[in-house]
Amino acid sequence: ENGRQERQMIIRELGMTVFGLLCGSILFGRVLPKWIKGIDVTEVSNDHNPGTANAMKYAGVPVGILCLLGDLLKGALPVYMAVGMGLVTDSWFPLIMAAPVLGHAYSLFYHGNGGKAIAVSFGVLIGLAPVQPELLLLLIILYLSGSALLIRPHTRRTRITYIFFAVGAAVLLMIQRIPRQVFWGALLISAIVIHKNSIRQEFLEESTESLESL
Repeated sequence: ENGRQERQMIIRELGMTVFGLLCGSILFGRVLPKWIKGIDVTEVSNDHNPGTANAMKYAGVPVGILCLLGDLLKGALPVYMAVGMGLVTDSWFPLIMAAPVLGHAYSLFYHGNGGKAIAVSFGVLIGLAPVQPELLLLLIILYLSGSALLIRPHTRRTRITYIFFAVGAAVLLMIQRIPRQVFWGALLISAIVIHKNSIRQEFLEESTESLESL
């Protein structure tokens, strides 16, 4: 009986991880502008990023808002469902948290090409918020602080924000405000976002800004 229950739990955990990966792989910032306006933001934008900012810039604010909502939802839904299943303290939960972010960053539907994974990471934390709101509040505070300090370019600000997010998650773990599984999930998310917002990407942004100022 115990063996059967363990197998069922593993199947549920694996299923939610795959579901999160598939949800994350839907690039709303690429699909919706192309479907609604006939614009492929990965072709017309300088950084080729299928994200909300480019959707707003090239397809209009309403389309950009739809993309943002889609990215938040695809992060929130799998995690919220996993929370409802009582999987928060299970060993696979870090992967369930990271799966939508990984899917967005390296989309299964676009040969591993994806976006910077910022909005979807907020979505994951929104899905977690009913039981663990601390990480969502932490990331909001860090992002607002980075914006107030006018750290440029955006890629550098993102990288710094998620480094501090990982540190903050470690502090929350030490003071026993979040369980270990949630901490490891936050660490995986940070690693993915930092990797996607690399120094190379920052150099591309700075080069683009220089060209646009000419």
